[in-house]
Amino acid sequence: MYMPSTLWTTILQFHTHPDRVMAFLVHRYRQPVVEFSLVQGLSAEDAEDVAQEVFIRVCSDRFLKKVDQIRTRFRNVLLAVTKRVIISQRRHQTARIRDRRRDVALEGDIPTASPPDPEFDRLWVKNLVEQAMESLDADVAMQALRLHLKGLSYQQVAEALGKKATDVTNLLHRARVRLRREIERLIAEYSPREDIDEEIAALRRFL
Repeated sequence: MYMPSTLWTTILQFHTHPDRVMAFLVHRYRQPVVEFSLVQGLSAEDAEDVAQEVFIRVCSDRFLKKVDQIRTRFRNVLLAVTKRVIISQRRHQTARIRDRRRDVALEGDIPTASPPDPEFDRLWVKNLVEQAMESLDADVAMQALRLHLKGLSYQQVAEALGKKATDVTNLLHRARVRLRREIERLIAEYSPREDIDEEIAALRRFL
């Protein structure tokens, strides 16, 4: 039996709690949409416009009515909508139309999936890591991991924290275990229960 993810349950509450739902979506998923738009050649301002429009469309009545029909990962859904909005935004630019709220991109069927895009997946995982790091306590183990992710060697991390290099090895192992668990929790947040392992496998090469 298909079980919706916690995220879809949250999105379906948009009509009763619009501000809360939109704030959650923007906080969780704005960054990969903006960065993907920048990679596609959009300006910073246009990339922000795309992100805003993407989340408005994901919460639109026309989209929400299709939630029960969706049998795909939210990551793919967001990619599909993002690509559609980018196309629409470029059409507006070409036509010198500045009103980016116009519903041109929703003509015909609303996209609910897109073929995998390695660049979007990389940015998606980058966002997951940042979200996970943000939610974890900044104890000495996480401090060590943050320093190591910035490019410091084990010895440099040890010197920065006043620890032995052997201690840093143990700290980093502990921090990576916690980080991996938190990333898996975030994946479970937007993936149906039966799709979690497949989603983790699809993103593993970027982790």
